[in-house]
Amino acid sequence: MKDKHNMRRSTFRFTGIITLLVLLLLPSGAAASASPCIAYAYTESGSHLFLVGQNSSNFGNELNVRSNCENLSLYVNGEFKARSSNGNIFFKLNNTLQNITLSTDNGEFNETYSNVNFYPDRLQWEGEWFKFNNLDIVLIDAAKAEIQENWASFLSVIIAWILSTYVYWNLINSYVQKNFIEEVVQ
Repeated sequence: MKDKHNMRRSTFRFTGIITLLVLLLLPSGAAASASPCIAYAYTESGSHLFLVGQNSSNFGNELNVRSNCENLSLYVNGEFKARSSNGNIFFKLNNTLQNITLSTDNGEFNETYSNVNFYPDRLQWEGEWFKFNNLDIVLIDAAKAEIQENWASFLSVIIAWILSTYVYWNLINSYVQKNFIEEVVQ
């Protein structure tokens, strides 16, 4: 009887310890605090992205703003330009020196980037640079350039095949001439 009583007591202790461990490992009932408001702005030119910052130079014609804030507003040179409730703003830019301000209605986020210089998109800028400097450079259409690249690749493969075949043919021919004797029977 005493063994059964000790066995029950050890089973009760074991169950109690397991229950205590499970309760300690459960997540607490306190709600997690909301994530802080974060916003950033950038421009893009080709495959390059330029992050907007203090005294920065950026290439691109459109300002992209990403944020997890509610009711984010965009001010350019102190003038209201755009507002977003989902945190994404796309704004067409003038290519000049500007001051950019991103702020929320509740004051949770307020960031001003001063002396931000925006240049036109890279390809547009390159073409205008040629025009400003009076360079007589002939620019061709991208599709035409791609066709020329394809033909150049195809022809280089053909030329490489002809040359390698010619070299192998001569090597095989010289090996046969040196190592095999032909007997002429009359």
